[in-house]
Amino acid sequence: MACSILRRKFALARSKGFYQQIRTGYIVLLPETGPPQGDKNPLFKNGLPDAENLSGEKCLSTLGNQLLDFEHCIREVENSIIENKDELDLFENVLEPIEESGSKMEATWGLSKVLYLTESNIMPPQKYVLMHNRARKARSAKFNSKPIYNMFKNCDKNNLTEEEQRVVNKFQIEGKLNGLDLPPEKKEYLSLLLVGLANEKEKFLTSTQATIRNFRHTIHDPVKVSNFPDRLLYSMAQDKAKYKNGPWDILLNPSITDGVLAYCSDRDVRWNTWMALRQVASGLSGQSDEFNNSFRLEKIRSLRRDIAAVLGYESYIHMSMETKMAGSLDVVKSTLYRLLEKAKMLQEKELTKLQEFAYDRGFRGSMEMWDITYWEREQKQDLYQWDNMKISEYFPLETVFKGILNLTSRTFGIRFEEEKKVKSWHPDIKLYHIFNNESPNPIAGLYIDFYSRDGKMDTGTGSGHVVGIRPVAKILGTSQPLAAMIFNFPPPKSNKEPCLLHFDDVENMFKKFGQALQQLLSHVNYSEVSGLSNIEWDAVEVVSNFMYLWLKDTEVLKEISGHYRDGKPLPFNKIEQIRKHMAGYRLCQEIYLANLDLDLHTSKEFWLPLMKKLWQEHFILPLDSKDNHPLSFTASVCGDLSGAYYSRLWARMLAEDAYNSFKTDPDRAAIGLRFRDTFLGFGGACHPSEVFRRFQGRDPSPEAFEDQLNDN
Repeated sequence: MACSILRRKFALARSKGFYQQIRTGYIVLLPETGPPQGDKNPLFKNGLPDAENLSGEKCLSTLGNQLLDFEHCIREVENSIIENKDELDLFENVLEPIEESGSKMEATWGLSKVLYLTESNIMPPQKYVLMHNRARKARSAKFNSKPIYNMFKNCDKNNLTEEEQRVVNKFQIEGKLNGLDLPPEKKEYLSLLLVGLANEKEKFLTSTQATIRNFRHTIHDPVKVSNFPDRLLYSMAQDKAKYKNGPWDILLNPSITDGVLAYCSDRDVRWNTWMALRQVASGLSGQSDEFNNSFRLEKIRSLRRDIAAVLGYESYIHMSMETKMAGSLDVVKSTLYRLLEKAKMLQEKELTKLQEFAYDRGFRGSMEMWDITYWEREQKQDLYQWDNMKISEYFPLETVFKGILNLTSRTFGIRFEEEKKVKSWHPDIKLYHIFNNESPNPIAGLYIDFYSRDGKMDTGTGSGHVVGIRPVAKILGTSQPLAAMIFNFPPPKSNKEPCLLHFDDVENMFKKFGQALQQLLSHVNYSEVSGLSNIEWDAVEVVSNFMYLWLKDTEVLKEISGHYRDGKPLPFNKIEQIRKHMAGYRLCQEIYLANLDLDLHTSKEFWLPLMKKLWQEHFILPLDSKDNHPLSFTASVCGDLSGAYYSRLWARMLAEDAYNSFKTDPDRAAIGLRFRDTFLGFGGACHPSEVFRRFQGRDPSPEAFEDQLNDN
């Protein structure tokens, strides 16, 4: 076979858009590369990263070689198709060489990303980012190849397995959205539109980031921060060594602004923080007009309309539905407005009660948007005695993590064993092998890095990353899939003072663990549909949300908690009430952003009146006249969720429905195995609608999700 000597497999991570940017040519300086390395990946030893011999130079040099090899393989496959099209088997002679050629590239790339996130002294960030962008361009080549596309487009699907059909559909959709069906002049026009869109998105993001960096509100008065948790004070302090003494800086970092809006009793400070967030990249409040994103937003919308039109779609949203479970704009809109009808009525009740609560405690004036988070926290503490700082004493990290391992083991029929003989690249990082209960051999490996430290990328305590290193694929033989789960929790202060998690940290850990399981437990043949690859965007987060919902279970909550000093149980049984507190208002926020994203990509109306109209439909409180939040709506305008912001809500709805089975059926072990065989096992090898049917025996329903809108 043309590429058999290369012995590499290409494991595609989820595309970050609805199409890959068409490559018209580029010049990239690669790091100095060594001699060809044949079949052996020098970064791995006995199937695991060779931690003792890792270096940034070695990783980047290896990846550079593998990128060139992969592009060479694509050209050889193309030549083979041109010369022998009628004699080739689509999977044996086209797909498998591509899979084989990319395996080392993907593993090296994944490992390099893990090092980039965890050890900057090994992987210099600037060098990694350059190579990351180079790698993204290289791996898109297979979806921009006309010969490869035609092979998939013209194949007979009748004798293909379900998984093979999904692979074929993936190549067909990606090729179509890349314009491979277009005549030359239209394809050239599409290329120009895509280049223009990429440039405008970069300008939009750069302007947003520059405005964010330029804002700083310094607090000198300790009275204004008297309610702040230590973690928040520390993140704001100019002098970390004296973080309780001040001064403290408010920066437009979510971990800071969320805390200020929740804990600051000074209404003027809350107002200033809120308005700064809502005026990012607007040209208001003394900002330079060069950072005004209004024109850029309209230009991006126009370019996306033109791209959709060239490809034959009514709008950008109609185009995006090619890669969504929902299938149509009408289905999404009708579901969102069904939820909104109930959520808005509840929002009105919630805000009335919140206004009364605040008045009883001395607040005078009308409740405004910048007041809600503060008074919501105060009300929650009064009603349920919920104090996030005190509650954290019952969630030591080790107890939480042990509970997660126990839960997933008994639910999915697996077990975890820590690897203590093989070293990782930092003492904080642990490797856990995953086994089937009945098997002595591991089926997957999970690296876990919990704590923040010098040299590790600071992504905030409330965030986290799951990075796939090696996928599930038959081309890999017995090599087990690998992934890494990375957090930035504060390290233990001493043996007597372990890392204590806020409840939102616990929620985040459950979500990330679900994402990791989905990467590692799929049972497919091809990396193109392994793990999260090829799962429709609005179903990608179903498993992570499903795992998070286990925190509803009283027994699970007991298992993952216990006071860090004496192990006493959590003196609290109102988690469900906490979840439902202000649920109507919060859901209206999510529905609003989803509809804003949809309307920005279907309507030609200028963004400002469009925003004002939508705001009135979704909120009880008025929109401030200087609120320009769409100008920094990066997730929709230049991020992964362009035209797909509703996906977050859709996945939550599906997860609630799936989790409901565990509440109503006493045989949890059987349900857990069925969930593993479907949601975890199929990866992207089965359409999510069919995955859901095979798990539940019916189509999904929003009823379980709507239950959160029932009054406490």
